[in-house]
Amino acid sequence: MKQTVFLILFVAFSHASPLIDYRLTLQPPKNCTSAGLLCETCSELVACVENNDHTFRKDHVQTCPSGQKCVKGGCSSDSDPFCDGVADLAFPCKKVGIFPDPFYCNKFVLCVDMGQSRLQAYSSRCEDGLGYNIETGVCDVKLSGGCKVDEFPVPLCGKAGDSGALEGKPMEYYTCEEYSSGKRVLYPVIDVCPNAETYENYKCVSK
Repeated sequence: MKQTVFLILFVAFSHASPLIDYRLTLQPPKNCTSAGLLCETCSELVACVENNDHTFRKDHVQTCPSGQKCVKGGCSSDSDPFCDGVADLAFPCKKVGIFPDPFYCNKFVLCVDMGQSRLQAYSSRCEDGLGYNIETGVCDVKLSGGCKVDEFPVPLCGKAGDSGALEGKPMEYYTCEEYSSGKRVLYPVIDVCPNAETYENYKCVSK
């Protein structure tokens, strides 16, 4: 009897708690409200410069090194509940290459072969005022006012298993997977079709 009740509760909880895309749990990049240093994200420190018309522009100051996060206007190893959570997810490399950051339009990820079948992800940021172009693989998209809120370089995951080709580069595709048992959120893992094939309906096909 106890086992039956436990099973019912477990099934009910599973259905009540579907996995969601990790990007829906993140705070959008912060905007300047006064002159000075600002943690735009958990890893990016910017300087807010006030213009003559009392608007602001952001100048990139620093990307916090590994093991640190941007807290209260500076890079620190201090604990932060939000930044220590899903905001700190590492990009899971599947192939060597350059790929869009799923969240930030002005960032890209370089996946490098470290030997012994190990790939390492290195995140980079475009120059101020530019966004990453998936089609060309370089930062040549002019931005006005930064990345748009609720618009992402890689489509949001509605459910586990969602998949599709990246717009502008159909040989690259994403599949929505559970990130890990410890961080139960969906992540659009990017992979590449072999031999310049294109991705359609869960298959790499020759054109």
